[in-house]
Amino acid sequence: MSSRKTLKIAIIFLTLFFSANVWAEELKKPIAQSADKRFANYSDGTTLDNKTGLLWMTQDYWQREAKWVNWYTANEYAQRMNNKNFADHRDWRLPTPEEAATLYDRRKRNVDKDGDKIFIDSMFPKGAGWSTWTSAEKRNKAVAVSYKDEGGQAYQDKISGVDAFLRLVRNDQ
Repeated sequence: MSSRKTLKIAIIFLTLFFSANVWAEELKKPIAQSADKRFANYSDGTTLDNKTGLLWMTQDYWQREAKWVNWYTANEYAQRMNNKNFADHRDWRLPTPEEAATLYDRRKRNVDKDGDKIFIDSMFPKGAGWSTWTSAEKRNKAVAVSYKDEGGQAYQDKISGVDAFLRLVRNDQ
């Protein structure tokens, strides 16, 4: 191959390579930020908590599936999102109770699926569930963290728990 052809191929390759990298970097830029800069929404359906370094699914299970979820199905859903490579990640999981509790902020106002007040940032869309299942379990119960009223956490029956909502999380690397 002539050196001229090699040079042209190299230029085309470099152009494509750098264009793809610039495009990928553009996707990493937030499309919106909270007033206090704590939360950043991304176009891939994720929300980064800059305070904790946790990356949350912006919509919860209720908003995506329009139905309740028991704890077992919540874990299956996490696996399904990993199999789908949601937002280019395969490590989605149920939050720990401590992680889930970091979303509760009495100074923040949002509205749950029933139109009631919940205390999570408005960077998460209105109409979510008022709580989330967590990874903490003991026999037939698992901890759900509430975003209503005074917040808090309580063990719920894994199958018939009344706070049957879910918001998946991952550590942002």
